[in-house]
Amino acid sequence: MTVRLPLLPRWLRWSVVALVGGFIFYTSIVTAPPETPIDYARLWVDIALDKWRHFVAYAVLAGTLAYATDDWSLERRGIVLAVVSVTVLYGVGIEVGQSFLPGRYFSLGDALANAVGALLVAPWYLLRRYVTFVGVRSWLRLFAPHSGR
Repeated sequence: MTVRLPLLPRWLRWSVVALVGGFIFYTSIVTAPPETPIDYARLWVDIALDKWRHFVAYAVLAGTLAYATDDWSLERRGIVLAVVSVTVLYGVGIEVGQSFLPGRYFSLGDALANAVGALLVAPWYLLRRYVTFVGVRSWLRLFAPHSGR
């Protein structure tokens, strides 16, 4: 059994990737959120909230990249490698960029959290065989009432 999901137009998928990447860049390089004691509070599995933010941000970036590249005609292994590699390299690049900012530094822990978040996209490619992407109009027709003709 396959599930039918909408595949948005290419320009819209890549716009979302740019928005997510831009948000990460803005909150990491342009303006850093102020540190608070809660950033170092331990959450589930004794990981600081700060690292969870990195993990979630890069999981979302990898997910949007996976969706944006779904119509690529490469072998699945190549697409997984490309999506994870680009996401990890972006995270490392952000960390390197922070090292040049006053009051900021390169954090290996943050880079690792970014990479783990990027790897979270990998199971999607195992489930992908059960998904059929269709155009938005075709997908919306699934919800239209049938006229009975």
